[in-house]
Amino acid sequence: MSRRLLKIVPAAAVLAALPLVAAAEPAEPATGEPLAVQLPVLTPRVECGALAGVDVSARVGAGTGITSAAPATAAAGYPVCDVKGVIAPQIQFEVQLPTQTYRQRYLQTGCGGLCGTLAITVAGAAGCLPVADGTFAMASDNQGHVGGGSADGNFGADPRLRVDFAERADHLTALAAKALIAAFYGQGPRFSYFDGCSQGGHEGLTEAQRYPRDFDGILAGAPASVTTELNSFNQPWLARVDFDAAGHVILPAGKLGPLHDAVMARCDGLDGLVDGQLDDPRACDLDPAALACPAADSPTCLTAAQVAVVREIYSGAVTGRGEHLYPGGQPYGSELAWAGWFVPTGPGAPQSSTTAWRIGNGWVKYLAFEDNPPISFTLDDLAFDRPTFDRVRRLAGLYDAIDPDLTAFRQAGGKLILWHGWADQAIPPTGTVAYYQAVRDRMGGLAATQRFARLFMFPGVLHCGGGTAPNTFDLLTPLLNWVENQAAPTKVVAARGENGAVVRTRPVFPYPLVARYTGTGSVDDAANFTAARPQHPTRDHFPWLGRFERP
Repeated sequence: MSRRLLKIVPAAAVLAALPLVAAAEPAEPATGEPLAVQLPVLTPRVECGALAGVDVSARVGAGTGITSAAPATAAAGYPVCDVKGVIAPQIQFEVQLPTQTYRQRYLQTGCGGLCGTLAITVAGAAGCLPVADGTFAMASDNQGHVGGGSADGNFGADPRLRVDFAERADHLTALAAKALIAAFYGQGPRFSYFDGCSQGGHEGLTEAQRYPRDFDGILAGAPASVTTELNSFNQPWLARVDFDAAGHVILPAGKLGPLHDAVMARCDGLDGLVDGQLDDPRACDLDPAALACPAADSPTCLTAAQVAVVREIYSGAVTGRGEHLYPGGQPYGSELAWAGWFVPTGPGAPQSSTTAWRIGNGWVKYLAFEDNPPISFTLDDLAFDRPTFDRVRRLAGLYDAIDPDLTAFRQAGGKLILWHGWADQAIPPTGTVAYYQAVRDRMGGLAATQRFARLFMFPGVLHCGGGTAPNTFDLLTPLLNWVENQAAPTKVVAARGENGAVVRTRPVFPYPLVARYTGTGSVDDAANFTAARPQHPTRDHFPWLGRFERP
């Protein structure tokens, strides 16, 4: 960037003199989509390299430093000042500040699994123009530790890193990023947003519950919010269920297709329309015994042992008395995605080849208990019983984001959009529905809750996207319009593509509403659907050993 285009002032002086969020004049509404509010572009007041000398520790805390600040190009192709920094002991963060296109909005993104790496990744925002055109200053962090992959739990040996993973990293990154924005542009962001899926969705809910003034709007997808129980029981249950005592696979990946076909044959159409997707898998009642082999085993039937395994998969983790250790099991319709997550994909593949085993093993060895078990401890040593549940729940207050009391977030003017795929193979969607019901119970009912928090449930969508149903959509632009123009989202249109062409669109409405076919026109066109109440009563309270509260 040419120095002639800038009025150069010391970056540290700008930071010291200005508040993180400066007052701004009311913005004029835009004339059309995608945003109802169009904010003016702000250009930098300092050179990019000057940010390397900015001391943000006064805003963030001791042990904070900027390690680099250099011109770069964002993934979407616009020029940015890329700033990297550290916060002791191991938090790493990155902030990308547009040099020509910034419109006073800040977007922080979450990570996945157990994190440990640094990347700015947007979720649930397909086609969102502000993401593509450089409207946002953007940032992310490594969730407080340097890891060997998203299933590496070794950092849990250090209690400080547990705290950073649970809540501290995102909050401090937000403080650091806003300080850098103020130093670079002369004022802090007018609007701040958070967007994440999976662990990133958990991060968003943690922010809403514990730091309600960090963000004006939060988009939380497929949230791993019941973290303690998800990783201590649900993932280990799935990791173990498909292996016999000798370590042999019981249900091979080759039988998932016939199982899925049977599910769809039985349950597709329960909503009144046979269209290849389940509006609500909880209405499905397929007994896997319907696929039992009449005699010898074959590729299209289930042996008695396989029937038992499938039942345990749909059930989810339970004690010997049938008490649920997590609010839900695998949803009907998710079968094709079990391969790789907990059903090995290759002949002779070991238990450790599955994602559920890697995450579950890393968690129970290093994060589940107040005092870590012996290094020899593995998933095979974990007991699915109430005493073990009570032990791991001692840390639920640290890890879980299940507090339904969002009063402070609502009073701060915050807006929350939750979303989840009904066919999620990694995090049972019933947990999100049950949490939203707890919010409704605590915050005054559905109407009162929907004034600031809405849930969108996507039929047939897998973990954070994918699947055979319409699975790409933009919920970030509606969040911006809700925050900035008080236009609450009433519908989002999801699309499914094949070979570069859109082959189906379908509207998704705020839960508990569903899309109902009008009876005319193509079922592949969203225009031929309207909002309706579900045909079958929903049971959103889920009986499990835990409770949705701040532990």
